[in-house]
Amino acid sequence: MNKTAKTFLLLLLAVILAGSGVLVGLNWNRWFGPEAAPASSGEDIQAQVDTSAEEYTGDREVYQGQKNTDTIDIPGYDAINLKAEETEQAVNFYNPEQNTCYFRISLLLSDGTELWRSDLVKPGMAVYEITLNRTLEAGQYEDATLKYECFAMDDAQTPLNGSEIKLTLNVLE
Repeated sequence: MNKTAKTFLLLLLAVILAGSGVLVGLNWNRWFGPEAAPASSGEDIQAQVDTSAEEYTGDREVYQGQKNTDTIDIPGYDAINLKAEETEQAVNFYNPEQNTCYFRISLLLSDGTELWRSDLVKPGMAVYEITLNRTLEAGQYEDATLKYECFAMDDAQTPLNGSEIKLTLNVLE
């Protein structure tokens, strides 16, 4: 074998090895990464479901018909009472059982400061105890927001319409 043929074979081998390395590098996560990750969010949906949510036991209307998958029922509030200078709070946030989507619920001050955010709450489940990100002094906090983000109950966790409810936080001694 002459020197030109050896050089050609070495160059060809180097190109094949480099190409193989690029192919493996580009597909590494797909071939060897976590298998349960949804394509859109990169996180396991079940890991995001709020494990502290429990069956809703408050007064609720009796549902008489079939589920309408075209609408989402969102509970409204005029005011929420909280304890002053405490992070642990009792609330009544729920996802009505007739819904066919997850809720992620957030409580925000009027300036956009996030006081609390839930994981995903399944239909028919409620969150009764929350831990605020910070304490609040006694008083009324006007134009606070209870934000509902809605997500399809599919592997892609497709975002749906949501809502922002303006309310007053009554922070009591």
